Amino acid sequence: MDCLEFRRRLGAEPQARDARLQAHRDECAACTAAWERAQQAERELLAALEIPVPAGLAERVLLAQATGERRQHVRRRRMALAMAASLLIVVAAGGLIWRQLDAHSLPALAVAHMPEEIHSLDLTRPVDAQAITGGFTYRGVHLHGPLPDDVTYVNDCPVGPYRTVHLVSRVDDVSVAVLYVPGQHARTARDFHRDGWRGRVVPLQHGLLVLLTDRTGKRPFNAVADTVAQDWRVAIDGLGEQRLGQL
Repeated sequence: MDCLEFRRRLGAEPQARDARLQAHRDECAACTAAWERAQQAERELLAALEIPVPAGLAERVLLAQATGERRQHVRRRRMALAMAASLLIVVAAGGLIWRQLDAHSLPALAVAHMPEEIHSLDLTRPVDAQAITGGFTYRGVHLHGPLPDDVTYVNDCPVGPYRTVHLVSRVDDVSVAVLYVPGQHARTARDFHRDGWRGRVVPLQHGLLVLLTDRTGKRPFNAVADTVAQDWRVAIDGLGEQRLGQL
């Protein structure tokens, strides 16, 4: 082994114990000095790395890790609670808006109006045609067909913001309140049941009918409502003998 190969091996493996390496070191004074310098550098490097571990370091590391995980858990929990609270606020707000809208719907207003006119459902004497026509004329409505012959009440009633013609039709001993609301529209007829009242909203050409009763009779409400709605559809819109289901 020559000096060049010795120096290369010494630089790569200062702690090498190869017999040829040691033999050359013992024979060459310059390489011996180089070997001693390399060993001193190794000792200094190892001494620099031998830093004493502080007492309780492992426990502090574990505590810090556990604290960090706990803080992350708390943050995640707070975020989840905040999201849940936001969702509850949205749901509550939506429910409040829906209740407000529902409370001001035409069926709700019609039902709320009926206690003021509950006596009208007990009347049995027919109203003359002139009084009925006058009630519609007062609201600016011109009738286009024959009047029903079972009308026992007519009045011009405000129902919430709506100006209505309030009538009562009596069919099979069942009194049905009929509220005609000019200028209001709906796509289809629909039944409702509210606060003990059975009701139906019926769209006409230029307004709506709201039918209401809290009475029971020989026929189910649907059959009575069909008859009443058809009679008033013919009287108001003048649609001849077409049946309600065909419109």
